[in-house]
Amino acid sequence: MKTIKFLLPFLLLFSLMACHTAKGIQSTDADNVEITLLQMNDVYEISPSPDQLGGLARVATLRKTLLAKNPNTITVLSGDFISPSVIGTLKYEGKRIRGKQMVETLNTLGLDWVVFGNHEFDYDDQADLQARLDESNFGWLAGNVRLKNADGSQQPFFKNKGGQKVACPDYTVIPLKLADGSTLRLGLFGALINTGRKPWAVYSDYIESAKASFAALKPQADVIVGITHLAIEDDKKLLLAIPELPLIMGGHEHENSRTILGQGVVTKADANAKTVYIHTIRYNKKTKKTTVFSELRRIDGKIQDDPATAAVVAKWEKIKTDALASSGFDASKKVTDLTAPLDCREITIRYQQASVGKMIGDAMIAAGKFSPDCAILNSGSIRVDDILSGSLYEIDIVRMLPFGGGITEVEMRGTLLRKTLETGWANKGSGGYLQWSKIRYDEAAKKWFINEIALDDKKTYKVILPDFLLSGNEQNMSFLKTNPGATPNSTDNPEIPVMHKPVASDKTDLRNDIRLALIGFLRK
Repeated sequence: MKTIKFLLPFLLLFSLMACHTAKGIQSTDADNVEITLLQMNDVYEISPSPDQLGGLARVATLRKTLLAKNPNTITVLSGDFISPSVIGTLKYEGKRIRGKQMVETLNTLGLDWVVFGNHEFDYDDQADLQARLDESNFGWLAGNVRLKNADGSQQPFFKNKGGQKVACPDYTVIPLKLADGSTLRLGLFGALINTGRKPWAVYSDYIESAKASFAALKPQADVIVGITHLAIEDDKKLLLAIPELPLIMGGHEHENSRTILGQGVVTKADANAKTVYIHTIRYNKKTKKTTVFSELRRIDGKIQDDPATAAVVAKWEKIKTDALASSGFDASKKVTDLTAPLDCREITIRYQQASVGKMIGDAMIAAGKFSPDCAILNSGSIRVDDILSGSLYEIDIVRMLPFGGGITEVEMRGTLLRKTLETGWANKGSGGYLQWSKIRYDEAAKKWFINEIALDDKKTYKVILPDFLLSGNEQNMSFLKTNPGATPNSTDNPEIPVMHKPVASDKTDLRNDIRLALIGFLRK
């Protein structure tokens, strides 16, 4: 089971903002019109979590309930859904799934608009993202990101529809027909964080982009709101930069929050649709005044599954089970019983040394063949973002480490090991922050210890680490890039003279998959 904290599951929150209020104009309730916005963010799983919270089939039911009350209901997702997930890492019909299950489920749910998040840029091949764009029935707000072409030119991201390229806009205007026959024009704009670095994605300043979108929307829309995937401090800066903005529906942080700054508010729901926000926008046609009422809604078993969405979820869950079985994982097989809760939340593992990091590091060392002195891994490889307790099953290990991948033993110069550890320490708050085993840092003395002996720059250490780190693609760690050399076990990196990789065909070598190494370690 997993635990989650909610501020107040059914708390009705509200914020008030006056836009272009005409002084002295008297209005009545008949002048007020309402629209509804249903907000999700950071959704990686289509099914409820083991604690039975979340589930997109339940969100689909809630959406239908809201639409029945108010046909002018818009459903948005504030970034991060293409990756990561267990299903996304698996193969189906000869190809990596890579978010296909999310798009099909969200299409069935009836999602209207998303903004790109950093995890939409997880995959090296831009064709994977393009395929998801083309499959989607919902709109994508590009905001401050552009597609970089091979010749260096830039263009908006786009969908291929009916033989035409349809650009993903920075902003949009949605005309909503009201019961009295009038039309309310809702303006939406997007903005996103620039950490999803890929050579084919180029970012501009998010504040300048948002200000330009807001200025363009102002003469076209009655109500303007933002959909962002930014760190909360950046959302605050955006509210300060556009003080007229009444609402930002944000993402990126995985825990629900509501932040008021001036006359605006930023809301973020819990990841994986464990909660959603329901915003009621009340607009007075006479005074031009906008009022925002926001309710945090818990998504649990009290909400029935929407049959159509549930059928799509069931389809992909079967694909997941079958694919895991073919890869040697039994989703329902118990691995161990935890003696204490295991905190895998990003807010923990990306800021401090955590029990789960040491556990995985210990498992890597146990899987080693050449007596490693220590183990390091990037915290971004741990994706479950929750607190695990009770029994751990193989599916929990796969959810914890969905990317899998091999682990390699190297001989590393002390100078490089120090540089790696210091860079990892400086990466605090990101996936490049390192977890480790048999390493200690004395922050007061600013000294590193390997097996309780001070790190010696002149010594060569045996280090076991994920293959991903040796790709050089982790944040600020390009210096770790290492390829096999001309002779066995040699490399092209002078600071890593020796490298021992597992033989891929040897199914007994747990170094071929970090998940198998962890399962084997926990079962001993």
